[in-house]
Amino acid sequence: MLNQLLGATMQDGVLTFLLGMLVVFGGIAIIVLFVSIAGIFFNKSTKEQKAPVKQVKQEVKEVQPKEEELPTHIKAAIVAAISAYYFTVNANSTSKCDFVVKKIKRI
Repeated sequence: MLNQLLGATMQDGVLTFLLGMLVVFGGIAIIVLFVSIAGIFFNKSTKEQKAPVKQVKQEVKEVQPKEEELPTHIKAAIVAAISAYYFTVNANSTSKCDFVVKKIKRI
């Protein structure tokens, strides 16, 4: 009696499992089909509304150097200050730099 009851229960469980899987995957397939059809419909309507693309001519302008260039000794001082700043930030605790940056002012 127990064997027959267990067999019927297992059959009902397997049938319920298969029916549930069929319903879930069938529903997903219907949703994917509906979204695909809607995508095709909306893509056709947006293609018709697009304006034609116009070609723009690109102009290349030469950049002339400014007359107010910094003198080379000021450029060297700026490079030295930046180097000293990064040297003190990344240096080991035993090495020291004689040049110390106390303040950076924008010119």
